[in-house]
Amino acid sequence: MNNDVSDYDLFSYDYSQYWTKRRYEDLAEKHLLNKIFQQKSGDWFIDIGGSYGRLTSTYDKKYKNPVILDYSAKTLRNNYEVLKNKYPNINLIAANAYKMPLKDNVFDGGLMVRVLHHIENPEGYLKEVRRIMKPKSTYIQEFANKVHLKAILRALLKGNFKIFSKEIYEQPSISVTEGTGDNIEGIFLNYHPGHVKELLEQNNFTLKKKIGCSFLRIPFLKKLFNDQILLFFEKIMQVTLSWSNISPSIFLETEVKKKSSDIEKFETLGDILACPECKGSLHINSDIATCEKCKKVYEKKDNVWDFRVL
Repeated sequence: MNNDVSDYDLFSYDYSQYWTKRRYEDLAEKHLLNKIFQQKSGDWFIDIGGSYGRLTSTYDKKYKNPVILDYSAKTLRNNYEVLKNKYPNINLIAANAYKMPLKDNVFDGGLMVRVLHHIENPEGYLKEVRRIMKPKSTYIQEFANKVHLKAILRALLKGNFKIFSKEIYEQPSISVTEGTGDNIEGIFLNYHPGHVKELLEQNNFTLKKKIGCSFLRIPFLKKLFNDQILLFFEKIMQVTLSWSNISPSIFLETEVKKKSSDIEKFETLGDILACPECKGSLHINSDIATCEKCKKVYEKKDNVWDFRVL
């Protein structure tokens, strides 16, 4: 399995622009997450691939120390001031999701939304997520659904019955530049719900709830109705149709299964950091962090730690 990453710092990229014409989808996802987090609370929370903090409002008031981890250091630095003013306890880290610069058993909650389609080795990624999560913590995994209603109808019209297999489907890159404005080839993978469920269970994540999202992500409906009308019906469909797999996006709420042990209490960002390469302890001196084990050096620049390694 490859552990390649999508490095959006290599070209002009502003993920916030992707959402300027997708307010309905944004509202639908935030409604869903607000409902999940309504009964949750804890100390540390991680938003993996959280970019410019689009979803921070859904978990910030429930967890004392939110962390956004993203491979795009440029995005994090460009949005630091705005995020810090709005969410004073926020921490921003540039890092590879396969090699997170974090100690074991840190987080009470976490999520990954609209990022799994860039993950070529989901099993390797989930092993790393499980490592940093506490026993019985909540982890939410969203993914692009391979077998949503429109995809099935399109496939059947072409006589393509492979749509029902659990094999991962890679979308043509020309149609998935995600707001870059550049015709850059990238990874965009659609997953079968059964495959994702199996991956989670194999890596000791217990499925608690499945919720469909963006049921009405259809161009003519978005032209015909305003966002609030679409959201009204979306809320109903999230309750009544989430048993099905017809939505283009699916959220899985899981609980992390691990043996309970003495869990360390972490107070500051420095307390939870570790070398992404060897997981050794870091000696932090102002804006420089040196691994006490492998001696690799990392730098904090413009308020964002850069722990990106391949």
